[in-house]
Amino acid sequence: NDLMQLVGSQGVSSDRSDTGLEGHKVYQKISPAWCSEELANFMHSIDLLIISNCHPRVGHRLIHGQEPRQHIPSSLVNKDAVAPLGLPLNCYKGSWLACLLSSERKKLDAWANKWYNF
Repeated sequence: NDLMQLVGSQGVSSDRSDTGLEGHKVYQKISPAWCSEELANFMHSIDLLIISNCHPRVGHRLIHGQEPRQHIPSSLVNKDAVAPLGLPLNCYKGSWLACLLSSERKKLDAWANKWYNF
């Protein structure tokens, strides 16, 4: 997907470990400040797809290795996350865009006339 190539690793949420209710380690998702809710939900759906593919298919053995991290939503935001350049405008959070100087917005090179259909 072209969007995934444009977003790259900069679109991935960071996380912080915590202990869940049953004593298991869980990870709070920390979204990049620049990332729109639509893009964050899209990236989360990809995470779920990857996790579902980690379970063995019927008739196959489990492949040993590190289990995917259990992520839980949080209101935490990574204000230091660097935004990828050249994304469709609706991939950026509107309130984040509004805080940019005009020179920063120009450098961002967002596709003002292009919206991604999530």
